[in-house]
Amino acid sequence: MSNTQYAVCHLQRGSGNDSGMSCHIERKDAKGKKYVPLNADANRTHLNRELVSFPAGVKNRTDAIQFRIDHAGLHRKVGKNQTKAIRIILTGTHEQMMKITNDGKLDNWIDANMKWLKETFGSENLVSCVLHMDEKTPHLHATIVPIVTTERFRKKREGEKKYETKSGARLSADDVMRRSKLHEYQNSYAAAMKVFGLERGIVGSTAKHLANSEYYKLQMSKYEEDIAKLQADVEQAKEGRSTVLSWFGKGDLAKAKKELASKDEQIAKLKNQIKMLMVEKSQLQEKHKAEIEQLRNGYQKEIDKAIHQAESAERKSKEKDSVIDRQNQRIDQLDRKANPQRYRLSSGAELVRINVPNYRNPSLHIWTRVGDEFFENIKFQIDYDAAQKHFNGEITDEEFVNAVFDPQEQVNGKQAELLSAVFTLAAGGPAEVHVGTGGGGSSSELPWGEQKKKNPQRGR
Repeated sequence: MSNTQYAVCHLQRGSGNDSGMSCHIERKDAKGKKYVPLNADANRTHLNRELVSFPAGVKNRTDAIQFRIDHAGLHRKVGKNQTKAIRIILTGTHEQMMKITNDGKLDNWIDANMKWLKETFGSENLVSCVLHMDEKTPHLHATIVPIVTTERFRKKREGEKKYETKSGARLSADDVMRRSKLHEYQNSYAAAMKVFGLERGIVGSTAKHLANSEYYKLQMSKYEEDIAKLQADVEQAKEGRSTVLSWFGKGDLAKAKKELASKDEQIAKLKNQIKMLMVEKSQLQEKHKAEIEQLRNGYQKEIDKAIHQAESAERKSKEKDSVIDRQNQRIDQLDRKANPQRYRLSSGAELVRINVPNYRNPSLHIWTRVGDEFFENIKFQIDYDAAQKHFNGEITDEEFVNAVFDPQEQVNGKQAELLSAVFTLAAGGPAEVHVGTGGGGSSSELPWGEQKKKNPQRGR
């Protein structure tokens, strides 16, 4: 598979004794009557499994939560607003979860999840864990009662005495749901799931990958299921109301009025529940939308920050390059003053430009000027070592030209005349001024011009 497959571990505080979720998770109501949500496949509900055995006398998940609290040895009374249970949804990207199932590795996946849950939260605190196979993606609903024995977490204030606390068990969802621990859960869960081809999402404030998306999908499904169930109850109540109305013709008026009032009250309650669920569903949608927008904004902030850093680095780089260029220019100026001979042609002409097409098999093309008189010349098969010294910056352009061309080869006759130069060869005698390739006019009228034609310098 080309796409990354993520492990999904989502924790959420339950409300009260969390009986509302027990119906959805266990597929039965408080009276034990079978309940199958609209988004579930009733033909596959029998594949669902309760993976934790309840203590004797405990009938369902809701009772199991209270049983754990009653037998935990708590020293403090449990407050009405305290979180009694934490729900944990465990699953993975749909494609990989189906592959795990089809490859016959689902039991191994379940065992690894149960091992992680017990090691992370304690075997006694894991009061329920249900496998759902009748929805789109196989997943687990684990229920943890947040009983802890660690010392209360409290910020240390300067000058304050060490905080003392009674030893023993206490109910603390805050401790279990602390930010640092949530980060640890994601890391350890991803490590446990790696063998199944599931990976942790990107770490970071904006990296919630699809855990929230999967969770919101499940929550939205639950709201839709509950609303549909309530609407069905309303229809049943309306049918009952119609039956009651039919009694009016049978003379039992008092009984009919009493039953009718009861049905009206029942319908009003059901409609109010539907209204509340619709509001909660809408709030959930808005929250999801807001978090997605926050996620997108977070990424954009990271992108903008990266661009800003890159631009800043580029500016600093340009500033450094500018300083280096100025220093190099300064060095060049100082070198010209300190070593003027390195920047002077032996002929006395001004070097306008040079060109070496290929330093591996070098030739040298030069352009010189005396006043307004220009001249160009080229020589092939020049000294390789001199070319390499020039390439490495060991010698200046002028030194390179002087090494390759004799003084008379650097100018034409007109330029030599303008320079009033008499070139002397190392062997003695008058120099032969090179006619070259032109550009400054022919110098054939000069005394040495005819001899130049007989003894060309090109290719020396």
